[in-house]
Amino acid sequence: MVGNLFNKALAFFTIPIFTRLLTTSEYGIAQTYLSWVSILTLIVGLSLGNSIRTAYVDFHDDIEGYMSSIFGLSLLSFLVSSALIIAGMFIFGNIDIILVICCLIQSYFQFVATAMTTKYMMKVDYIRKTLLLALPNLTIQVIAIFTIMNMHDGDKKYFGYIIPYAAVYMVVGIYFVISSFIRGKKPLNKLYWKYALTYSLPLIFHGLSLVLLSSSDRIMITNLYNSSEAGVYSLIYNLSMVAMAVTASLEAVWVPWFTRKLMTGEKSTINKNITKYLEIALVLMLCLMFVAPEVVKIMATKQYYSGIYMIPPLVFASYEMYMYTVYVNVEYYYKSTKYIAFNTIVAAITNIVLNFIFVPLYGGMAACFTTVISYMVSFLMHSKHSRKLDRELFPLKQFAVPTLIFIIAIIIAYLLMEFWIVRWIIAIVGFIFYAAYAPVSYT
Repeated sequence: MVGNLFNKALAFFTIPIFTRLLTTSEYGIAQTYLSWVSILTLIVGLSLGNSIRTAYVDFHDDIEGYMSSIFGLSLLSFLVSSALIIAGMFIFGNIDIILVICCLIQSYFQFVATAMTTKYMMKVDYIRKTLLLALPNLTIQVIAIFTIMNMHDGDKKYFGYIIPYAAVYMVVGIYFVISSFIRGKKPLNKLYWKYALTYSLPLIFHGLSLVLLSSSDRIMITNLYNSSEAGVYSLIYNLSMVAMAVTASLEAVWVPWFTRKLMTGEKSTINKNITKYLEIALVLMLCLMFVAPEVVKIMATKQYYSGIYMIPPLVFASYEMYMYTVYVNVEYYYKSTKYIAFNTIVAAITNIVLNFIFVPLYGGMAACFTTVISYMVSFLMHSKHSRKLDRELFPLKQFAVPTLIFIIAIIIAYLLMEFWIVRWIIAIVGFIFYAAYAPVSYT
């Protein structure tokens, strides 16, 4: 949790620095680049890191051999993917070669770092896991700030933001790949390759669809509207997802508890506690929604102020994401990974189609509401399939009340957008009341 919160806090508190060092267009290009990295990480890494959790159980005595094997397979995938992408770039042209190379390098070595954090998690080596989460990110931010500050007007300052990411992850990733090959000595193990691909291939499409859901908006705004609008949208999107740092920690507690209870058949206990699980996130996100406009004004220049009207739908989208993971956990438990992938693909396609229609007309604001619709599609599809797997878990009515409360709160937030004192009073009083009430009600 500390590592997760540190990373989110670091990203959050450096926003006002980068929004002042970069123009909205430069910031938008940098954020769009990171969106492409998220997509390519899944492609070049083949989502092999997802297999480490089960491999740690099945191949516990040779986990180092397994790690060297998936790094060998992913390295092969990286080389082939890079060759194809660079060849395609020369065919289609008009693409910055430096951006492409940085994107490919960061994508692969970011996959390596993520795989290592999963391994450390399974080994319960939280010190190394936290350091691997925190130190590269901290180093990147410091180097990026120093680099941009020493660039001249007229330079492409977004490179000062992008190159440190690629360079730091490359150094970290090379170290882990080489050390893994030395310790594991099995980079070409066909048994491990088959095992990893069998487990991970369906989840490539799930992961890619999730990335498209969260990242395609910025890419499409850049290409269909303009990069400045993408910069504004990126800032608001990142702010709206701040609460996810806490909800991710809640999920880390919920998932093992839920699994144990389901294994022992305590479904009524699970259904009773899901209300509390949803309540906590609801309160946190409503408070964020009511105070966020002023946070934007503190953290960014006036060029970004138009984005405050994007806050309510994007915070609601983050809550939808939180809700549908409840049903996805059921699908994981019953090993229904193909349906997980299918449902997420449909939601991603919905988002892309709606963006093609509405983003050229209404820019970032349209992307906010297409995101809401797409996550709602994902929630409904996952819930339908989850109910087929186990009809006793999570009746839809348990999600209806918090959803209705959120919609009413969005209307109130828009009505009070110019009355910041009233919004802050509602948020502070509401949080204090819940903090005092919740322990008693949960007992």
